[in-house]
Amino acid sequence: MKSSAFSLLEVLITIAILALLAALASPAIGSAIDRGHAVKCTANLRSIGVAIQQYVADNDFRFPPIETDPPTLGNDGKTALETLEPYGISASTLTCPADTHNVAKYGSSYHFNPVLQDELAANVTIYGRRGIFQVANVGRLTVCSDFEPVHRVPGRIGINVLKADGRVLQR
Repeated sequence: MKSSAFSLLEVLITIAILALLAALASPAIGSAIDRGHAVKCTANLRSIGVAIQQYVADNDFRFPPIETDPPTLGNDGKTALETLEPYGISASTLTCPADTHNVAKYGSSYHFNPVLQDELAANVTIYGRRGIFQVANVGRLTVCSDFEPVHRVPGRIGINVLKADGRVLQR
């Protein structure tokens, strides 16, 4: 009568082959996870861009005054969630999967540009050392971006940026 069990040698070889395959696949899996985080962040920023455009249309064509760092604007400004929640933005939309520690600190993974606070969408005025000037192409201005570089892109670590015209760029 023959035995149908595996020998110890066959089991060890099978385990070694599986371990080798897992070691070869782990960098690819890590890269896929990082890319997934960047894509989710891009989708979040697109949703924020749509919500901001809706806010602008409802509020005399002015960008929303969003308080990123509470001491800077006093008690007048609201958080991003308070301002954009009526336009379909939730706490999960304001959370980048690659950056969770800034959510606890600021209530959002994204830093909103203080230059655009309550400015007219058609002609943003910038006050600088060299005087006051208006931006001709508002699409060049950043509405919000990741607080810090958290996304692994080939060869470096970058951030996602939402422009005033609704584009999302990876830098």
